[in-house]
Amino acid sequence: MSLITEKNRKWWGLGALMPSLAMVFTDQTVLPVALPTIQKYLEATDVQLQWCINSYLLVTAVLVLAGGKLGDRIGYRRAYTLGMVIFALASALCGLAPDVIWLIAARALQGVGAALMVPATTPLLMTLFSPHERGKATGFSVSISSLFLIFGPLIGGYFTQELSWRWIFWINLPIAILGLVLALLLLPRSSKGEQKFDPLGFIFFVISCSLLVIVIMQGTEWGWTSFKTATLSVLCLVAAFFLFWREKKAAHPFLDLKLFRLPIYKAVNISIFVTQFILMITVYRAIFFQDVMDWSPLKTGWIFFISSSPVFYISPVGGWLSDRFGPKLPLAVGFTLLIFSFLWLAFFVQSPFKIVLFLGFIAFGTGVPLILTPSYASAMNAVPPNKIGVAFGTVATMRTLASTLGVAIIAAVTGSVQYSSFSSLIQRNEETRSLNLSALEGLASGAQSAKEYLQSLSMDTSRLVLQYLKESEIAGFFYTHLGIGLALIVAFSCVFVLYHRKSAHHLPEMPGEGWD
Repeated sequence: MSLITEKNRKWWGLGALMPSLAMVFTDQTVLPVALPTIQKYLEATDVQLQWCINSYLLVTAVLVLAGGKLGDRIGYRRAYTLGMVIFALASALCGLAPDVIWLIAARALQGVGAALMVPATTPLLMTLFSPHERGKATGFSVSISSLFLIFGPLIGGYFTQELSWRWIFWINLPIAILGLVLALLLLPRSSKGEQKFDPLGFIFFVISCSLLVIVIMQGTEWGWTSFKTATLSVLCLVAAFFLFWREKKAAHPFLDLKLFRLPIYKAVNISIFVTQFILMITVYRAIFFQDVMDWSPLKTGWIFFISSSPVFYISPVGGWLSDRFGPKLPLAVGFTLLIFSFLWLAFFVQSPFKIVLFLGFIAFGTGVPLILTPSYASAMNAVPPNKIGVAFGTVATMRTLASTLGVAIIAAVTGSVQYSSFSSLIQRNEETRSLNLSALEGLASGAQSAKEYLQSLSMDTSRLVLQYLKESEIAGFFYTHLGIGLALIVAFSCVFVLYHRKSAHHLPEMPGEGWD
């Protein structure tokens, strides 16, 4: 500890925040590469596999804003360390999972830990550094976070192929122990605040978001017109109605909807929401390239690592372009690259030349930071200074909500396209027309009943069914990427219209007082 002086203590304190960034950001990219192996080992269905990702994202999305307000009330260091302990314990439970239901529940508990840790890091950083040094410290933090995101797929591929998929969770334990020691030694105690909290708004938000994701995730399995799906859909709409009604009346709303009267703030949220939504395509790609294109976990990790590496050095470029020429230039380049990426991969997914696929992957990794970096800068400049805290809390909530909706909607759309294509191919051939489609439904996810039915068929028929299955999965990849590429064109147009629109609304400078 003799190396720590009053002059450099702030930088040691920033270093104490790195273990939490390592756990949270690596966790976002380390798991998808391991999903096909986890599916085989735990005999999980496709929907259960998606819940392994989405239970974490959903819990984080609905709790992250509440976690920030809780940190203000109990102290940010206390909330940060509590979140780290919960995240570490949940990681241990993930690694010990005997079945997929256990893993889903433990992942949800990880989301609770992340919802406490993530909102506390920015206030702790602001406590460590003076205003004129916060930009430098934030830039360093973003760069390190990008490194963890980039190395996640490679770490996941190595552990899955060379050790065990369980190590992608167990590695969090020594990191958490180090993080706790550093936090207690180097992070300052923060005073308890009196952040106002709207419990009714929070309850309506949790119910509406949770039911929306559950309906989308389970709709294919339950049936879109089933009683269960219809009932939960109605309850979701009712909760959403009461959420908007409550937030318009509350003096201290859980979500400050007045911010969305500002055109640029609205454009920022669309940009960030859409970008985070399409980032979840990486979960689907990690499964697709291993199951359909026969890539190994390590190969998948390497390719995802290389394709995501532009995030590290393009983020500062996006910030410089935004400062020098305004946010519209990097946003235009970023959206153009993402549109190109999705359309390119849609049409060239079966190319025998990997360099052709790399063009699409690199364009994807380059386009994302060119949208996110100027969007956050624009958000900071669009809202009044006294609204920055709640504005960024709302952006963080929308971004995490986009992730959980991305996993749910992309999986639902892809699954529907695959099933439609598969059934069409089966019906088209006389040799397979008489087959029981319902018995083959679980074939893509490796369901035991589907495998047994396939084994009961002749060798030629089985080979034909497997060929149709592969063709249908490629069709799902094509139409999903084509659809997202076209949707990005629409989002791009909306964002630019909003950036050219002037605000006619004035936000109040002082929030209301008192509990509501």
